[in-house]
Amino acid sequence: MNKRALLLYNPYSGHKEIVFNLDYVTSRIQSMGYYLSIYRSEHKGSIENYICERVDDVNTEIIIVSGGDGTINECINGMLKKNLTIPLAILPLGTANDFAHTLGIPSKLPQALDVIEEGYCTYTDVGCVNDEFFVNVCNMGAFCKVSHEIDLDLKNKFGKFAYYVKGFDALQHYEEMKLEIIAPKESFEGTFFLILIFNGRGAGGFMKLAKDASVYDGLFDVVCFKDISFQDMPLLFLKVLQGEHLDDPHVLYFKTDQLMIKKTQDDIEYCTDIDGEKGPELPLDIRVLPQRIKVYIPRAL
Repeated sequence: MNKRALLLYNPYSGHKEIVFNLDYVTSRIQSMGYYLSIYRSEHKGSIENYICERVDDVNTEIIIVSGGDGTINECINGMLKKNLTIPLAILPLGTANDFAHTLGIPSKLPQALDVIEEGYCTYTDVGCVNDEFFVNVCNMGAFCKVSHEIDLDLKNKFGKFAYYVKGFDALQHYEEMKLEIIAPKESFEGTFFLILIFNGRGAGGFMKLAKDASVYDGLFDVVCFKDISFQDMPLLFLKVLQGEHLDDPHVLYFKTDQLMIKKTQDDIEYCTDIDGEKGPELPLDIRVLPQRIKVYIPRAL
């Protein structure tokens, strides 16, 4: 047993499934021929710090991360800031798990471990916004503060439903954003209530927000919802559920490998979000890093 694996886990993700199954996970990984080291997240940002301070390519053949999109984000930021090329395996035991869903990784723990045992890897794109990295989505606007402000116990108890309840409240009190969006081939200026820059296909469990997006094509799918009246939102929301919103006149949609987002009113601050965590302040300089990380996925994909 000379191969070395590192398991990084967030004990508060989802329904704390990893906590109750840690012995099972350890047994499965060891049965694959790995000597397993384990790190338990102590607080937000601790996984990124641990990787930067303690992990290297020489002594680790595989990194396994257990948690949701925010935990994966921490892991990716640590790996890329240290320029590690270690293959990454995901145990999607968070609340939404949007990035893992895009990759086709099963949500059930035994099947997610099967993916590691099968040993098939591929390279996926990563997004970079200012000095931070994201794997699934960078967004700003109406729902930006939902994941930042939602109570942890409420999220663990009600899962995605807690997001939806908080999101509905946010939708009724959103602040319009006056922005300039600059891409290499086109630029736009206007008023928006939600902007999503997708590497993956969905956010908050809504997997048709960018239904044609790919983590392998070197492009973002940019979905911008223009400011509309509250009474027009139900119809637009219905189109979102059906994946038919990209042709709606209230939606600006395009693909690009880089873009800049600037505010047109200097005295206003807008909230940004990357993979469910608080993002940087505007202006945003966003670009794709093609084929940047090596990830275990089901062979059928």
